[in-house]
Amino acid sequence: MGRKGALVALLLAGALVLCPAAQGESHPNFPPGAVATLDLGWLSELAISPDGELLAIAALGKVEVFSFPDVEPMVTLDLPGGNAFSVAFSPDGENLAVGTFSAVHIWELSSQEISFSLTGRFGNVFALAYSPDGRYLFVGEGNGSVMLWNLVTQEVVWERNEHAWGVRGVGVSPDGELYASGGMDQGVLWDAAGNILYTFPGRAWSTAFSPDGAFLALGAGKIVEIWDTAVGLLFHSMWKHTGCVWWVEFSPNGELLASASLDHTVRLWDPEAGEPLVELLYHEDSVECVRFSPDGRWLVSGA
Repeated sequence: MGRKGALVALLLAGALVLCPAAQGESHPNFPPGAVATLDLGWLSELAISPDGELLAIAALGKVEVFSFPDVEPMVTLDLPGGNAFSVAFSPDGENLAVGTFSAVHIWELSSQEISFSLTGRFGNVFALAYSPDGRYLFVGEGNGSVMLWNLVTQEVVWERNEHAWGVRGVGVSPDGELYASGGMDQGVLWDAAGNILYTFPGRAWSTAFSPDGAFLALGAGKIVEIWDTAVGLLFHSMWKHTGCVWWVEFSPNGELLASASLDHTVRLWDPEAGEPLVELLYHEDSVECVRFSPDGRWLVSGA
């Protein structure tokens, strides 16, 4: 997990053109287009709301919510014990799920109160993903298990223990029919009933579905892999990072794939051609997370 809490935002105009900085201080290692850094002291994960107006950052003992893209403080959600490891906005943008040491808290953003908490079955909750309809929450735990929760009934739909070590990344396909989990031992593709469709050998620190659900990207050690979800075959294996790839993320139109790495870099790839495009920026620490805004104009990274 991240410690220094540096947040960097880039404005993407068109495909790869970086616009001049709009605000904040420049950094000698950041390219033109880097906006500002936020020193949060400790950072684990970040998420952008579906309407692109809020940025949530999992931090030490709390979640910080900022307006976006101007990154002005909005509210601090104090956690009832423990650090925030993971955050995810509901598809309607009304709630924020927060994973901690032993619980998942569902915050209602309008009231800034916890609506309910899922407790009693968790280790460290390192990964969260909502289903497209917002009814279900896919949870990845530090003990290696994954769970699908029904948020209406607050009951577990299914739980599986196919990972020997902790689950660091989970994802749900855009149609809600496929679920992916990644850990130190392997990546797994599940159907909605919790049946294994395919396993992908080796480390899979992060997972991301393409916008059409046809492909699954994995941060596989130092490699970025893209798998065909229909047949479970490797489509591309892409090398450029010199450290573990902690996060992968498709752009909303599927034309770009971003990766964040232990080597302090964020890279953009052409997922169709399987080719590297550019190294976007250089953090002073391991980059834990990278997110595209819903309109595809912004890329935010946290280290």
